[in-house]
Amino acid sequence: MANKREFKKDVDCVFETVIEECVFTADFFPEKQELVEKLIDEAIALYNDTRFAYKMDDKMSNKAFYNGLITNYVAKMSDILTKLNESQK
Repeated sequence: MANKREFKKDVDCVFETVIEECVFTADFFPEKQELVEKLIDEAIALYNDTRFAYKMDDKMSNKAFYNGLITNYVAKMSDILTKLNESQK
């Protein structure tokens, strides 16, 4: 990880892109509207949990905290993107 600021910018960028894709999917596949709304809710929750997370354990180093945060973010965002790609078929 280069630094926290870059990670937060990446989270913002990916979030915006996922929301745009969800809106696109909802417009072109109206039958998938309910699924897309659930994906948007998941993306918003993940964004809030990731973007506004802060270290509560004083024994944990900043590096360990952010590595765990990044790992969790990537895993959950991959799941959301997989569901979104499947909904566009």
